[in-house]
Amino acid sequence: MREKVTALITLLVLVFYSATIGWRGVALIADGRCASILLGLGVVLIPVVALLAILPLVRLARDGSRMMAQAGESGAEGEWARELEQAEAARVAKDRKSEQAHYRAAVRAWRATQR
Repeated sequence: MREKVTALITLLVLVFYSATIGWRGVALIADGRCASILLGLGVVLIPVVALLAILPLVRLARDGSRMMAQAGESGAEGEWARELEQAEAARVAKDRKSEQAHYRAAVRAWRATQR
């Protein structure tokens, strides 16, 4: 759930940034001078690069949500179930780094079973 909230907040910040600063990049490009065009392209491309960096987080949140729903409905079994158990144990132990690593591993293993 934390990954989903983090992804949503980051995506909202990216949309806000794109809306508030993107028009300045377009204005710089419209100026016509070489330096202004290059700077304008940089300003316009920053949100694109940020979006490309956020997409894996959004996919992780989406797939993790589906995985947890499936675990709740039919029960977890296999490799991804073991990783979920280890993630839960790490959460109880307040080991956030280990919890995230096991959760990501569970999502990867779950994705492999869905193919």
